[in-house]
Amino acid sequence: MNVRIKDWGMPDGIAGSIISDDPVIATKEANKILFYRMGLSIRGGYFELLKESHHTDEDVKNAEKWLRKNHDVVSIKVVKELGY
Repeated sequence: MNVRIKDWGMPDGIAGSIISDDPVIATKEANKILFYRMGLSIRGGYFELLKESHHTDEDVKNAEKWLRKNHDVVSIKVVKELGY
């Protein structure tokens, strides 16, 4: 699914963390983190990751790993940003 970021809505969080205290390295780390939206059911969470144009497939895989490690995940869907 493709969506314009303005139509996607407000994210519920970020799928990752910034480790470095160095501003330059922290900025690079932040650029690899994807926003997510979620819905909950009695089985767990349904997550939607927003893949922006600068995100790589590795960034998406890392975001999926982070979500599975930190949340009770039922499913993850990746939505690609269309741009403006």
